[in-house]
Amino acid sequence: MANKLHIAFIVHGKVKGKSGLLTKITEHFQQLGILTFYITEVDKSGIMCTLEALRNGATTIVAVGGDGTVNEVANAILAYPEASGLNMGILPYGKGNDFCRTMGINRDLARLRENILYSKFRKIDVGELEFTGNGNKASKRFFVNIADIGLGGFATQMLRTGSSFWGSNLTYFFVILRSFLNYKPVNVKFFSPQFELESPVMSICMANGKFFASGLGIAPEAKIDDGLLDWVFLCKISVWDYIKKLPKLKTSKKINHPQVFYHQGTECKISGKYPIPIDMDGEFVGFTPLTCRIVPLALTVLA
Repeated sequence: MANKLHIAFIVHGKVKGKSGLLTKITEHFQQLGILTFYITEVDKSGIMCTLEALRNGATTIVAVGGDGTVNEVANAILAYPEASGLNMGILPYGKGNDFCRTMGINRDLARLRENILYSKFRKIDVGELEFTGNGNKASKRFFVNIADIGLGGFATQMLRTGSSFWGSNLTYFFVILRSFLNYKPVNVKFFSPQFELESPVMSICMANGKFFASGLGIAPEAKIDDGLLDWVFLCKISVWDYIKKLPKLKTSKKINHPQVFYHQGTECKISGKYPIPIDMDGEFVGFTPLTCRIVPLALTVLA
């Protein structure tokens, strides 16, 4: 069985200690079968690397990086017809690693080896988002963890151009603070068969997983395999509200606030008076209007 395995590692180009990590990965996995490594670059995304690996016969794909790398690898697998049922592994080496918090995945190479060898996996739901992408073109993309509009999309734009000198938790904290001070509520129309809302909002989260922004438990009741999206509405929320409620967010508890709402459903549409930025799995991807739906048990993750 081991000789038939072809494991491809899709490694984010900015992973710290990359050379030493690749040596450790080789030591742990070389006896299982063929190993190939693909390093992402500015002009070579995780999607491109994963598609190349699939065309070269990879039977297992491992994302080595953060939530953005996981998102790109998942999108490539979901878009590749011959990859149906292929196992995806994760080694969390990013800033936030929020999806792995929900999944209980860490950097344990021995555990990942065991999961690959004995095919220990979970089937999970994914979200499918249709939105306005680059060049004002209609785009479609999947997310495994959380997509959100408003404050989150604005914050990720700032995060991409800022420094992470203080580490991931403090970096996200200060970026969110700055976002609260600079981003104003935008009037939106939210529609789903289960719930409708027209109101000024700071953010609307469409959650498959529980955590975002480096450990904030924004969607306490979200489950990755229940066939539902968890919607979290943050309407007229101030920076002081955020600071006061931060302990509850850190422990993934529901926020008791008259301008915070929780709902669940399978699909929704969101539009606004102006295009609103969208964050998907920690990356800025485009603008509203958008349509979102859940795709049940669409991805197989080693865990």
